[in-house]
Formats: sequence, C-alpha cells, structure tokens
Amino acid sequence: MDIKNTLLEIGLKDSQIKVYLSLLQMGQANIYELSAKTKVKRTTVYSILDVLVAKGLATYFEKEGHRTYFAENPKKVLLYFENQQQLVKTNLKKFMEIMPELSSIYNLKATKPKIRFYEGVEGLKQVFEETLTIKPRDEILAISTATLIHEVLGDEWVKNYLARRVAGRIQQRAIVEDSPWGREHQKNDKKENRLTRLAPKDKFPFFNEVNIFANKVMIASYKDQIGVIIESADVANTQRALFELAWLGAEKFSRPTRLK
Repeated sequence: MDIKNTLLEIGLKDSQIKVYLSLLQMGQANIYELSAKTKVKRTTVYSILDVLVAKGLATYFEKEGHRTYFAENPKKVLLYFENQQQLVKTNLKKFMEIMPELSSIYNLKATKPKIRFYEGVEGLKQVFEETLTIKPRDEILAISTATLIHEVLGDEWVKNYLARRVAGRIQQRAIVEDSPWGREHQKNDKKENRLTRLAPKDKFPFFNEVNIFANKVMIASYKDQIGVIIESADVANTQRALFELAWLGAEKFSRPTRLK
C-alpha cells in the first residue's frame, strides 16, 4: 500500500505528509531540525505541526519556551481515528433527534420557490445526491442522456448512485436517448428499479438531464457543468405533466421492461 496516497486520502496535504514522515523517522525534533530536513520554511513547519497535533499525529513538550515535537505511536493514532468515528456516530444520532424540528422550520416557507445553483463535476454530483432524499417508493421522472452522465461523472460513481437509489427503494421512469449506454440502462431496468423508454437520438437529441422528484426539478448541464435545483410545487407539477406527455409519445419508439 502507498503510504503517501493513503495519507492524502485521509486529509493530509503533501507538505504535511513530508513533515509527518520526517518526524516519524527522526523520533523527535524541533522546528529548526524539521525545517532543515524537509526543506520547508520554519514558519510553514510551525503551522503544519499545529495541524498534526490537532489530528493526533504528533505531540510536543515545552522547556524554557522551546518546543520539541515527536510523532505519536501509530497505534495511538488509530485509537484517535476510532474515537473520531465514534464522535461522528454520536453527533449523527443527536442530529437525527432534532431533524424533525429542523425540517419543520425549513418547511415554514415551503410555498416560496427556491432556486439553487451548483458548479463543476462535484456540483453535478450534489444535485443528483438530492434526488436520493425522497421517500422510499417515491418516483424520479428523468429525461436523460445516459452517455454524458457516464462520460462526465464516471462509471463507478454512476454505478454507486444507482445502487444507493435501489437500496433506498426509489423508483424511476426515464426517457433516454437511444444509444449504447441508453440500451444498457434499459437492459438493467429490473435490477435497477426503473422503466426506460428510448427516444431516437437523431430526432430528439438530449444534451442535459432533467429529474422531477417530490416538489423539485433538477437540471444538470454536462457540457457547462452546471446543476440547478428548482424547489416549487407548481414548477414540479407542470414539468411532471410535460414528462407524462413525453412518456406517452416515447411509447411508439420503445417498450419498457416491467417492474416486479
């Protein structure tokens, strides 16, 4: 296993990893010694050591105003992460207890439309994540380009998203461009809890995705890498009616797989 890549994955930056591994090798050192070994400026080393101490990776003792730092035993670091994991579970439990009250406050102005914008690939992923917040057995209506979602968000992410939608028992009906990826999605309809109808790509080219769910409409533009969520019952219901009209029209081109 690559130590550096793993440390990057748990949130350390390159300079922090350099200082941490050097301190681990040296056993103990002061700021001047670490700066000389790592070729990192003393002021930067001092800031990095504050981060390492906060993360439980290092500690220090102070004598006559001078600090000597040493790396914590990796076994102790493991205990630190286990404690952090337990803290997250405890905080999650506390938050779940007050979530109904928070939701009621959030919904006080539910009649007022809300529009939220997201940018970049991560922003696109966020708008898709919101579709998974609806109740089990609720339905997402989608007009989709199956090709672009795989190209932009990646096969693994799409696979993970679909698995979580199925696990949440959220159903979907989708009108998708007739393409290799579109046919692949339709082939997997039963196991992915979906009904798909294909539309000829030459007559009905799709360049973005529209999802209608609950009282929201999500629009994902893959080319511009912009996601929009419109939260309005009137807008959602109108888009839902337009989808149903398109769904009837798509029947002449494609027969969906029936859900169990």
